[in-house]
Amino acid sequence: MSETVHRGSCLCGTIRFEIEGKLGPFGFCHCTTCRKASGTAFTANSSVQRENLRFLSGEETIRRFESSPGKYRCFCPTCGSPIYKEMDDTPGVIRIRLGILDTEVGAKPKAHAFWGEKADWYDDPGDMPVYEAWAPVLKGK
Repeated sequence: MSETVHRGSCLCGTIRFEIEGKLGPFGFCHCTTCRKASGTAFTANSSVQRENLRFLSGEETIRRFESSPGKYRCFCPTCGSPIYKEMDDTPGVIRIRLGILDTEVGAKPKAHAFWGEKADWYDDPGDMPVYEAWAPVLKGK
């Protein structure tokens, strides 16, 4: 493995993994689907090459839910922790949920995406740019 290794796990510890290398740029997604999948005002996700993800335990327990055509949300069936998202149109790339990392991310978010769908009780973008849909710095990553 390279010098940069991120480790993560679900809440109950069944699913444990390592990611080799740096994480892709990330931001906060406020879309309705991400809010419902996380139960929070937004999600923080980073693109990772699937080949750089290695499960230490629990990979066989992961459940997939097709939240919209070709988009799968993958989670722990025991504790419900969201682990990653994968999409048919970006094979080989997953979007890891940064909240499940046990190691430091080592970067800061770039932007707020899908601000037009944000929760009505959240309205503080801080000093980051806000985009009504995909943030250009995050799209396709």
